[in-house]
Amino acid sequence: MHREHETAPQGHETGDTMKRILIIAALLIWMPATHADITLEIAAGVHRTDDATLLLLDLTRPANPLFGQTSYWQFNAGGWTGDHEASVVGVARGLQWDRENLYARLSVGASLISETSEMLSTAFQFYEQAMVRRQFGNHGIALSYRHWSNAYIKRPNHGMDFLGVEIDLNW
Repeated sequence: MHREHETAPQGHETGDTMKRILIIAALLIWMPATHADITLEIAAGVHRTDDATLLLLDLTRPANPLFGQTSYWQFNAGGWTGDHEASVVGVARGLQWDRENLYARLSVGASLISETSEMLSTAFQFYEQAMVRRQFGNHGIALSYRHWSNAYIKRPNHGMDFLGVEIDLNW
């Protein structure tokens, strides 16, 4: 007698996993923020992602210099809307170049997404960010570009791209 393999609905499993990821991300982001920047990023999708909007909460902490350059760790959680809607949580390491009240950052990291699609075919993703920020006293505003991709671990791998603005939430 042949028995068919029964599985729980994929959406339910994904939802439970995403809840756990978001709880961990919330703990990371809301841990004491001594010497850390808390920012909110709002971004529009670009390239093949033009139907999406990104909302991301970041906690950025200074790290030991990397390659002789100012460095930082960044933890983030959020998600994007559109045809390929998903929640995301990630961690990255980056380099920073300072010039008076202006600085530039480049980072690369890993993230987990809640929903896969023809744009991002795996839950594990790499992401990169390029950002230019202007400080006004204790507050700042930045222009940011982010790209998520699985580096062709699995095809399809079109990626998700966003161009947006980051604002400080520090108080």
